[in-house]
Amino acid sequence: FQCSSTCAGGFQRRVVVCQDENGYTANNCDEKSKPMEQRSCESGPCPQWAYGNWGECSKPCGAGTRTRLVVCQR
Repeated sequence: FQCSSTCAGGFQRRVVVCQDENGYTANNCDEKSKPMEQRSCESGPCPQWAYGNWGECSKPCGAGTRTRLVVCQR
């Protein structure tokens, strides 16, 4: 199965069953040798917003605007 998360870790699952040579369900498998059904899947850090300082106001009085750089970084 796919990883449960696209970033910052997660896990994958798979089905593990005991079968005989004909593919039928059996119950005499050694439990100690059973393969893992779940494993972690690290997929890197999550993206986050990075932003700079506010710039100067566009007007010395009245209504103006201030801007800043905002980017989404991995």
